[in-house]
Amino acid sequence: MSSLFWLEELKNSFASTGLNYEDLYEVIKSSVDRGRINFPAFIYEASKGFGFSVAEGYFYSLDQDWDDPEEFNEVSFFLGEAETSSMPVAEYVFLMKIAADVYSSFFPEQRDSVLRSANKLEERYS
Repeated sequence: MSSLFWLEELKNSFASTGLNYEDLYEVIKSSVDRGRINFPAFIYEASKGFGFSVAEGYFYSLDQDWDDPEEFNEVSFFLGEAETSSMPVAEYVFLMKIAADVYSSFFPEQRDSVLRSANKLEERYS
């Protein structure tokens, strides 16, 4: 039940930013809802530069997913064979830090590890 509450709060927090958050939110929500990964692992993988694939053709990519990581300049979201949207890396990091804060408020026992991953993510892309 907490997972439903934290995801609803996450959506509200993302919406309050005025940024284009929808695809990132859907990847996080679908990943958690389908039991593919939990949020602490999701943000940990992101802090290492890896995006996540919810299902075949439904994923987002970060620098370590690119053939040439040096050319990485935006976070890309895919639904099917085509890119559905992208966002500047700084906006992605900002939204992921919000996600870490929201998650941590619902699951305080995981706060340290989630916030550590969020900080590593920020360091990686700053």
